[in-house]
Amino acid sequence: MKIGKYVLVLVVLLSGLALTSCSKSVDDSPLNPDKPITVTVWHYYNGNTKEIFDALVSEFNETIGVDEGVVIDSQSQGDVNQLATAVFDAANQSIGAAPMPDIFASYPDNAYRVNKIVDLVSLDTYFSEEELSSYRSEFLEEGRFQSNSDLFIVPIAKSSENLFVNKNLWETFAKEFALTTEDLQTWEGLYKVSKLYYEKTGKAFYSIDASANFMLEASMQLGSEMFIYNNDGTVAFNLTPEVAQKIWSYYYIPYISGYYVKTGRFSSDDAKTGTVLAYTGSTAGAAYFPTEVTIDQQEVYEIEPLALPYPYFEGGKPYAMQQGAGMCITQSDKEHEYAAAMFLKWFTDNEQNIEFAISTGYFPVKKEALKEETLLGALAKTSFTNPAIKASIITTNQMFQDYTLYNSKPFTGSYEMRVLLETNLYDKILRDLETVARRESDGENRDVIIDEMVSNSEFEKWYQEMLDEASLIMNN
Repeated sequence: MKIGKYVLVLVVLLSGLALTSCSKSVDDSPLNPDKPITVTVWHYYNGNTKEIFDALVSEFNETIGVDEGVVIDSQSQGDVNQLATAVFDAANQSIGAAPMPDIFASYPDNAYRVNKIVDLVSLDTYFSEEELSSYRSEFLEEGRFQSNSDLFIVPIAKSSENLFVNKNLWETFAKEFALTTEDLQTWEGLYKVSKLYYEKTGKAFYSIDASANFMLEASMQLGSEMFIYNNDGTVAFNLTPEVAQKIWSYYYIPYISGYYVKTGRFSSDDAKTGTVLAYTGSTAGAAYFPTEVTIDQQEVYEIEPLALPYPYFEGGKPYAMQQGAGMCITQSDKEHEYAAAMFLKWFTDNEQNIEFAISTGYFPVKKEALKEETLLGALAKTSFTNPAIKASIITTNQMFQDYTLYNSKPFTGSYEMRVLLETNLYDKILRDLETVARRESDGENRDVIIDEMVSNSEFEKWYQEMLDEASLIMNN
């Protein structure tokens, strides 16, 4: 009798487990083709990227969408910052804001702060373990928040950063002064080359596209992550004096000295006018590397690209930023959530994802799709001819093997901290360059002015101001 009772209990327990498993199953579609629903997607794609995305959305709508009863309505909200603001306003139900979209593109920082206001779908509910295992793990883990292991962001397309170089002018300069690309491998080498180029030509050599990335990567490369994530969920700002001094020496000083310069919104704009020979920028921007340089209407010449790995500090470790917004699903009803997950699964399948990634300069997100021969084969079938894309694919794929990819985890205030890192020192440079120009026009010696600005006392002043501003954000 006891055995019979144990068997009965076991059967009940197993039945309960089976029911629990079924509750998470997405095999039983709640959709009705006779009653189609509309799923809104907000993104930040523009230009060619938007065209490719819209074309794929149309393909989905005309095939799977028709069969399942789903219409994807994709809407660009401008650039990534405008999108973040639009989603945040929608979550807050700000006056004049549109309702929350069913899907929105987001970096972890913005997704984290939005999830504090409205609930996002835990995507583990709709993606099986087998489905998730097909994604590159680093890409996937970016979508899991520090305080919760649930997956809130599906990776869509990823990028890192390369050092893009005007190969023609570089080779001429390098030959004259016995330089090689190894001199561009480290921040120390890049500084020396830029200083030499300025001294010989009076022009800047290099530009940094994303200031926050440089600071975050500098910290990781030097063995000290900029944010400390405590077990209790709290986060502390960890810009050490040593890392801050490196940032000052290899960011502020070369900019204020004229070795580096950035005059446009993107560094590729300065490369296009010959203002700089090289810049670090997103691999997703490879298509924007100029194929010719326009000095003026009378002087236009073609150039070739050179895509090199992201620099790192001597004695440091090769870290590079992992970039590219993923997609979040807003909690609503089972039909819209299911349809949103179905679209994201389809979009990240190899065929669609490779087409989107290759056409836009990004990288697909699944392990099978990231093989170099697969990417180059797909590139050969497209109409895109900018050789910088191929050069970037080859270099970045090697970086994916040799470098550690990094992205900081989101936390309360992380969005604001990203803004601080992006603008604080760069805005100081702009102000100080205006001061240099004004004092120089008043007859002061430029070298004396710059020596004053790059002094240890000025560094200490900036460092303390940085700590104070960060403290206001972190402790708010």
